[in-house]
Amino acid sequence: MLGHNRGALFLGVLSAALLGSACGGDNDGAGDDSTGSGTGASTSTEGDGTATTDTQSPPRTNDGDNDTTEDGSMDDPDTASGDEDPDSTGDPGPVQCDFTESFDGVRDGGAWPSPWVMTGGVEVADVQGGRGRLRPVTSGYSLARMFAPMDCTDFEATFTFEFTDGGTQGAGFYVRQNGGHLMLSQPTGRGYSVFAEAFRDPVGLGVWREVGGAEENLAPVEPMTIAPNVRYAVRLRVAQLDAATTQLQAKMWAADAEEPAGWQVERTDAGPGLQGVRGGVAIDAWSVLTAGEASDMFFDDIVVTAAS
Repeated sequence: MLGHNRGALFLGVLSAALLGSACGGDNDGAGDDSTGSGTGASTSTEGDGTATTDTQSPPRTNDGDNDTTEDGSMDDPDTASGDEDPDSTGDPGPVQCDFTESFDGVRDGGAWPSPWVMTGGVEVADVQGGRGRLRPVTSGYSLARMFAPMDCTDFEATFTFEFTDGGTQGAGFYVRQNGGHLMLSQPTGRGYSVFAEAFRDPVGLGVWREVGGAEENLAPVEPMTIAPNVRYAVRLRVAQLDAATTQLQAKMWAADAEEPAGWQVERTDAGPGLQGVRGGVAIDAWSVLTAGEASDMFFDDIVVTAAS
């Protein structure tokens, strides 16, 4: 995820990354069981149509064994060969749309339970106090992503999150996700997302898509308050309206308050690449920091069903 006016900051990084790619360089560090690093390139189109570009190191290639690699990137969850995204609009076969995660029963410091895997950019992913903690590696595009495989097209999902430093943080939840991480994986990242954005003005809630590893803001942010150390709940509904159009609806509220009756953000998307496709879910922790240590973010109470 990225904010307004970030593109200029990374034009110099873009040139360096392209030069590093031509020379075959790989400057990412290795992680351990609870950490991973990942950087990649992403272009965002804001609601006003202005495109901004953030750039990271060249993409990695996964070996197709469906394991999490040492650097936190994930092998292709869709095909063992690591080919591009399969066409999900043919014979649908069995559909898996039900998923729940409470992080209960996991000791403090333990890893996110199966089937969660790190896909990239993860500095810390563990469980603290019965909640999933996630912190990104700081880089030119500081985005940590955890993925849970499913096989669903129309989703309704709820989750809670809490920022510890709201002025630098954003929380995203993807559906129709393929296990990719920006442009660092093969296949590249893909999916629709709701994104709680406290790092820019206006603070609020937006909806996004990722196609070919490039994240795009689909609608202007709906302004609302997001304070640090407060738990918020979010509901996202993504449903195929017809063969060429998907509807995205989202809302957010303080978790100890009553859920709003109506949707706060509604958007339809007819862009190619995500129509009728199936996939899983992913959680993103974003930081605007490009150096030093990002702040912790917490997620909990994840419930996913088929959209009705």
